[in-house]
Amino acid sequence: MKKSSMRVVTLVWAAVMIAVVSSTATLLISGRASQAQTDDRHWVTQEEYAALERYQRLDEVRASLMSDYYQELDEDELVLGAIRGMTASVGDPYTFYYTPEELTRANENSAGSYRGIGTLLQNTAEGDIEVLKVYPGSPAESAGVRAGDVLVAVDGEPISGADGRSYSEAVYCIRGQDGTRVNLTILRGDRTLEITVNRGDVTISYGDYTVLPGNIGYISLSQFTGNAADVFHEAIESFKAKNVAGLIVDVRNNPGGLLDQAVSIADALLPTGVIVYVKERDGTRQDFYSDEEYYDVPLVVLVNDMSASASEILASSVQAFARGTVIGLNTYGKGIVQSLRTYKEDGAGIQITTSSYYDALDRCPQGVGVQPDIEVALSAEYVPEKPDPSGDEQLAAAIEDIRRQIAARKAAA
Repeated sequence: MKKSSMRVVTLVWAAVMIAVVSSTATLLISGRASQAQTDDRHWVTQEEYAALERYQRLDEVRASLMSDYYQELDEDELVLGAIRGMTASVGDPYTFYYTPEELTRANENSAGSYRGIGTLLQNTAEGDIEVLKVYPGSPAESAGVRAGDVLVAVDGEPISGADGRSYSEAVYCIRGQDGTRVNLTILRGDRTLEITVNRGDVTISYGDYTVLPGNIGYISLSQFTGNAADVFHEAIESFKAKNVAGLIVDVRNNPGGLLDQAVSIADALLPTGVIVYVKERDGTRQDFYSDEEYYDVPLVVLVNDMSASASEILASSVQAFARGTVIGLNTYGKGIVQSLRTYKEDGAGIQITTSSYYDALDRCPQGVGVQPDIEVALSAEYVPEKPDPSGDEQLAAAIEDIRRQIAARKAAA
């Protein structure tokens, strides 16, 4: 999950050849050749000097490669490789560097309009890339791609979802100009399939809604980004007008998204209180609150093992407020927040995990997930794409629980 940040972090590649002039606590650096002119001098602290010494080896390696490698090298690529290596060394798949081109593509994806095939993908805990959703009317749907398919290769090149960057590269390979073809190697169960998809302009909605039999409102959110919050609030207004008897919010296979969207959606469902709070490593805490006004109908949140991040915020906050029932499978277990910091000079950026989040009961789902109130599995061969309780045991259980809540409210009235 990304938390927008306006801070600009300046990354300086300093090719520092240190001439050791003393072993004292500070080093004097002059900006002019003449020692008589001291206007541009400043003193480097002991900590800064130690940092220069640490990065001296990095520059020595760069210089050796540039001068001695048997082929000519692109120094910009060496710098990019060093940055990639630094972020990778953290061991966090959600911390990585965006080139300007990569950041542009990521922003296009968040906006929901791009040239591609029309699928929602997720990098799984096993390092695979799985199709979570095929958008209606998309090129992928026409070609026969299904939710639950695992992408193995694109145009014959193996792909991986081991971390955020490799996932982004895989997504980029799938996209392309309108009318061009992409060949996907897909693992479906124990079968390997080759599917060719004609790319096209894709505009997707991250939410949809309907009224199920029994006058039960149903909202499906595929991500907490793009127009998801707008669609959610539109659905609530529609349900109010139709006086629906209860509400099911389906965040199965929803990998998360933006913190502010999760808060906005939860606020519409919860009475006043702390929805979620984020805590940085120094203990700094920021609380996000719901107000008094909320949509007070019987509520069920549907989750599964691919419901992550913002989806877990919604599910755990509903539990913390005892506001409704969470049904499905134990969730993914991503309880950390990322910030995106951009560089004005060239449009690049760095995504960094900066905090953990907790619900009002001080629970963080990182590594453990959210345990549903009622655990219900799906048949192995069934992949939910449309709300159909006849083949979807989790949705059937949600409808049953909504009816139970309705009856309980009538009995208490």
